[in-house]
Order: sequence, then C-alpha cells, then structure tokens
Amino acid sequence: MSTSRRDLQRAKVRRDRIRKEKHEQRMPCSYPQDVPFVPVPELEHSFGAERSLWQIEALMEGEKFANVDEANARLEEMLGDGRLADRAHAWKQDDPKFRAQDLTYDALETDDLGEALRLVHEALELDPDCTDAQRLMVALLPTSLANRLHLMREVVEKAERAMSESFVQKNTGHFWGKVSTRPYMRAKQHLGELLAETGDFEGAIATYEQMLKLNPKDNQGMRSPLLGLYLAMNRPEAAQHLMSLYEGDEEVDACFAWARVLERWLSGKLDDAKAALAKARKINRFCGSYLTGSGELPSQAPEYYRPGDDMEAQVCGTQLSVAVESHPCFRERLRAES
Repeated sequence: MSTSRRDLQRAKVRRDRIRKEKHEQRMPCSYPQDVPFVPVPELEHSFGAERSLWQIEALMEGEKFANVDEANARLEEMLGDGRLADRAHAWKQDDPKFRAQDLTYDALETDDLGEALRLVHEALELDPDCTDAQRLMVALLPTSLANRLHLMREVVEKAERAMSESFVQKNTGHFWGKVSTRPYMRAKQHLGELLAETGDFEGAIATYEQMLKLNPKDNQGMRSPLLGLYLAMNRPEAAQHLMSLYEGDEEVDACFAWARVLERWLSGKLDDAKAALAKARKINRFCGSYLTGSGELPSQAPEYYRPGDDMEAQVCGTQLSVAVESHPCFRERLRAES
C-alpha cells in the first residue's frame, strides 16, 4: 500500500473514532436517586446535554442545600434564562481545567480531523491531565495497535490515580451519573476495546466487569461485548449470570437472545439451545446470516437501528462474532439449521 493510501486509511479510522464517540453519547443517562436533577433537553450536538450537565456541576460546586427542593430551585434558576453556558464560562474563565474540557467537547463534536487535533492540542496545553483530551489524542494518533493500547492504559491509570479512594467508594454504583466520571469511563471503554482487539480477552473481560461494577445501569452498553467475550472463552456460567443481571433483555435484545443459543449449547443443553434458536429468530431473523458468516459485516457497526431490523442484526453480529468464531462447531450447527 502506498504512503498516501495508508495515510488516507489512518485518517478514515480516526474520523470513525470521532463519530463513534458522538454516537455513544446517545445512550440514555441515569442518575443516583439522592442527587437532585432537572432534565436538560438534548441540544444540537451529541455532547450538548452532557456539556450542559457539566456546566451545572461546575456552577454548583461547593454549594450546600438544605434539601432537594432547594437544589432544584437553584437549578431552575440557572436554566431558566437560557444563559447557562455564558454563566459557566464567566465563572470558570480562569480555570484551565474547565477550559480544557470545554475545548475537548468541541473536539468531540467536530467531524473535521484537523480541527479535532488542534482543539485537543490546545486543551492539553491548558491541562495535561485532561482525561478526555488525552484519550482522544490516543484515538486520533496514527500509531500501531500495540502502542495505542500502551498509551490508553497509561491514560486510564493516570485517571485512576487522580481519583481518591473515598470518591470511588462514594460513587461506585452510579458512575456516569456524575458527569465528572464520564471521561474516565470513556477511557476505560476504549481500553477494553483495544484489549479485545489485541486478543487479550481476559484483560478486556476484567475491564468491562469493573465498568459494570462502577455503573451497573450500563449507560455505555458494555454488557453485550462482555457477553460475547464470556462465550468466546467458554464461560457459559458467567454468561448466564450476566444475563440474569439484565433480566428482560433477552426478550427484546437480539444480542442477548442469540447469545442464549450459544450459552445453552456450551452448557450441553441441546434441546434448550434449539428452543432458544427458535425464539432468537423471532426476535431478529437477520442475525443468523452474520453469525454463520454468510452475511458480511460492515467495517463500522450502524449508529442507529430498530429492534428486529437488519441493522440490529449487524450490531449483534459484531458483538458476538468473537464468540461464534471461537466455536466453529457451533457455527457449523447454525449453518446446518439455517
């Protein structure tokens, strides 16, 4: 491959990473019950709602409220005149960490690779410890997979050192609900993806398991790739336990429904596997072609899909491909029953 073609391919991969970051923000948010919350409407950009919540956190930092009603009244006051961003920037204009994160949000919201790199560089000059900027820089750099993994591990470890033990203990169970934890959780996700890509399935499993411990509501959708890795590593008991934690997903989610087929097969419950296959086909009949290999998966999973459609099947095939590829006999069985 010529140098120019290789550079174009690298640029495409980096642009795809930016788009993927934006898509992930469309996942619904959850908040701990003891934290006051006024809904922030979705704004023009994918990170618009998160940025507004981050600005609210900045303005409320250090404030004490007698009760939730008092806190909500303060929130309504900040949101009522439409000047939230102006107020936050005025309050934090001399705070380099705030300005760095603000620039990183700009970088995450642009599809222009050069502009994204410029913004990230500027953010890191203001705050070398900005986790989101560090992570995005690693994602955009044209480097080897091994070096990217090394650099992302450093980003995650640095972020973990910056969090106090008491902070982690206090917020375990609802990470992501607190906006300041999201850069770390995004870095953690990226690390897990790179570990899986390099073949370190056990490392990826440990990473995803920790993420679900920190945020059991799983706003980032880590349970599906974790399920695929459990099955790839021939751990049907772990897969069964994970599915039990998200009871009901199997009835509506193609990935969980088709994973059940393999889980039953690995457990030696062949009659149950046959019944699960019939059920999975009803939930999404298109998945079989991608799992057997007769259908070609896209290089990038779809950003949107509807339950039961072909694009959901592509997402399912992407999440479970590592599992079915690890069990060629199961794949042959699926082909025979197609």
